Amino acid sequence: LDYRRPEVQSLAELFGGPGAGAAVEWRMPENHHEDSPFHLVRLPGDERVAAQIANRSLLVKGIYELWGQGATYDELEKAIRVYPDERKLPYLTPESSFKIIVDSFGKAVSFEEQNAIIKRAVLI
Repeated sequence: LDYRRPEVQSLAELFGGPGAGAAVEWRMPENHHEDSPFHLVRLPGDERVAAQIANRSLLVKGIYELWGQGATYDELEKAIRVYPDERKLPYLTPESSFKIIVDSFGKAVSFEEQNAIIKRAVLI
């Protein structure tokens, strides 16, 4: 687990140019568990750098653009609605497909809870 940060920073340097590794911003909440597989990171450059890091990394399974967050589903929905349309619209065309996966760390989410979360997400 200790290798995740250096790997991401060195790949950011490789794909983002000199100084990009130092520009990686790790934004962990206070209650973040050190063994959690989820990390909130601001990467330098554009989405191409993120895609290159995700493609080349051994320890990163995926990099996702965060459209919103909140302590409740209502807060999350509000954050997603105010996220800039120019960032969302390319992914919201009739030709686009998507998949919702409910994942958690340190908590079991029942199948019924997952379905409820997915149904609510589709309505956003």
